[in-house]
Amino acid sequence: MSNATKICKANFQLKIIASFFLIPIFLTAGTSLAQTLSLPASGGPSEEFTPNFTDVKEGNPYYVAISYLRQQNVIKGYDDNTFKPSQEINRAEALKMLTVTSGLFSETADALTDPETPPFNDTPLDAWYTKYIAAAKEKGVVNGNPDGNFKPETSINLAETLKIYLEARNATGDTIDYTGVEETMFDDTAPGEWYTKYTSYAGHNNLINIYYSNTINPTQAITRGYLAEIIYRTLKHKEGSEFGKATFYQGRSLKSNDSFDTDIFTTAHKTLPFGTILTVTNLANGKSVLIKVTDRGPYAPGRVIDLSKNAFSVLASPSVGVINVEYKIAEYTL
Repeated sequence: MSNATKICKANFQLKIIASFFLIPIFLTAGTSLAQTLSLPASGGPSEEFTPNFTDVKEGNPYYVAISYLRQQNVIKGYDDNTFKPSQEINRAEALKMLTVTSGLFSETADALTDPETPPFNDTPLDAWYTKYIAAAKEKGVVNGNPDGNFKPETSINLAETLKIYLEARNATGDTIDYTGVEETMFDDTAPGEWYTKYTSYAGHNNLINIYYSNTINPTQAITRGYLAEIIYRTLKHKEGSEFGKATFYQGRSLKSNDSFDTDIFTTAHKTLPFGTILTVTNLANGKSVLIKVTDRGPYAPGRVIDLSKNAFSVLASPSVGVINVEYKIAEYTL
């Protein structure tokens, strides 16, 4: 195949719509693949990422998740146009958000039946949340505590959040397959605990933060921002996106005479075939870059890709060291 033919073919193939970004890529005579992959480097977040909440700006770890969910009318903020991402969320608020975003219930409680008796000792019939809690109990999504209480005003933790969300998805017919996920264990999740299958599933699919110590802190109180992140990752995972932490290293070329080169836009990945092109997005600012898989790794807990330094620099300052990313196989192959 002549060079001209290859260029024409590449021009036809390189039409990519990355997650949230329209990235135009053009090949001209003499343009290398590495140069082509670097073209998005000068681009920042698209208008689709402009946050609508005054307290959710670039640099917030949940910037992409909150902005996307707001623009999709999945979440709402407060009357002063803030979201308060660092504020802990209670069990009643979390249950409503999780059952609504899972598709189990609608945003308004009008379609839900008024319970004749309180579903739990501490959920009075006149409380705004009781319809949701009663319906969730009927669906088998929640069981409450052994003392007959639900503790609606108490902060919800990670394990409880995952249980409600995954059971709500099951109740909609979106069956969760737990096969094999029990192998994904963390140093702070003991086998046989009531929540282990939920934390293992979420960790196996990188729907939650996995720390370098191979822990997830299942009893941590969930903030509004982290809850939005879990919902976002779940929705986008169903569309083919993967999540986790990215670092950078010297970079590896597929050329036999060019083993390591920090100037190329490449990445290491544990399993994807060499030559696979990925779109990688920094979840804290929405910046995106295209990279090629050329090496294996990383293997530390929570790490999913190791970018070449130049590729990492498009997404964040190298001084940051580690970032949370979303990545997806680009819509073409070479």
